[in-house]
Amino acid sequence: MSERFCYRCGISESEGGPLIDGLCQVCYRKENPVLLIEGEINTELCQNCGSYRKRGVWVDPRSYELDELIFEVADNALLETLEDSLSEGIREYEVVSMEELEEIDELPVGRAVVAFQPIDWHIEYFPAIVTYEVRVKARTHELQRELHDERKTVTVYVRQTVCPRCSKFLGGYFEAILQVRADERPLTEEERKAIGKLVEEKVDEIMRKDRMGFIQDTIEKEEGLDFYMGSTSSARKLAQAIRDRFGGTISEAYELVGVDRQTSREVYRTSVSVRIPKFRRGDIVADKRGNVYEVERVDGRGLSLRNLLNNESEHRDWKTVRRDGVDTVEHERSEAMVTSITPNEVQLMDMRTYETYELEKPKISLREGEVYNMVEVRGKRYFLSRKE
Repeated sequence: MSERFCYRCGISESEGGPLIDGLCQVCYRKENPVLLIEGEINTELCQNCGSYRKRGVWVDPRSYELDELIFEVADNALLETLEDSLSEGIREYEVVSMEELEEIDELPVGRAVVAFQPIDWHIEYFPAIVTYEVRVKARTHELQRELHDERKTVTVYVRQTVCPRCSKFLGGYFEAILQVRADERPLTEEERKAIGKLVEEKVDEIMRKDRMGFIQDTIEKEEGLDFYMGSTSSARKLAQAIRDRFGGTISEAYELVGVDRQTSREVYRTSVSVRIPKFRRGDIVADKRGNVYEVERVDGRGLSLRNLLNNESEHRDWKTVRRDGVDTVEHERSEAMVTSITPNEVQLMDMRTYETYELEKPKISLREGEVYNMVEVRGKRYFLSRKE
């Protein structure tokens, strides 16, 4: 059988190794490069929030330190470009360190290993410039005696821009209004602070998954709070979090604000309303059976109540509260001194009128000479607490 020769360089098969598609080993590797990446890459980061595009989606960075951020953005751009710049003969690849790559001398057909490292950079101003050395080892044919081993110098330019989220935020954009109110009363200062803190914590959590979950503005009104939200879904999540903490109901209303130019669809703005219960800690309430209570706690699950007749605490969920007709009741507060205690009765003196009166001895510890907070409901007096 006559000896074959490489059609590109003319070397014989006995000298240049088994021919692959008519090429010697060296010419095959030269004619079929694995690393097809261009020498320059352009990428962007948001000058306001530090986010950048990753596989077509804007993502928040791992680090907000500017030097680390620039390298994070540049590394990402290089890796994404590399993924699309390996020859068709590569079915899978792995990124390793330069030291690991140096040790590799065998690979299965269709596999590549990639390593890169920055060798020069200028990041004092924008566009920031990071230059990388990129090296790839690969096997694309079963007759290869030596792996492809290719190197390239690639420069990444990191430019500043404004991401879509920041563009909308800076333009005053909002998609929904979250309205927080209390039933039949204005929000207390304590409630406003607690709701504000909850919203702040929850927004940080929401924005990890929904970049449009920002608060465009917060407006304090006499009756409650309005939060202007970047997305309707974030407003709904915040409403749910507030209801879980404070109880209440959620409702929605929609307002036509325009027509989308691209789709010709009507665009609506959503108002998500949370109405927390009118009950507050310290309120005096009664149920439809006439039992009188002091509200000890209000939360998303219901009310914790202290029965003023027997001093026992109980919890009622919101369904039970509605079923039992629990509601605030007219009452008058006063202070009274215990003047005498018998096994069955207690004598007290009103500290304002000096009137004396007797009550059935309650199931609480009392001391003569102590002053107590009292409440009168429907002509009947109850002990609340010892005056501090």
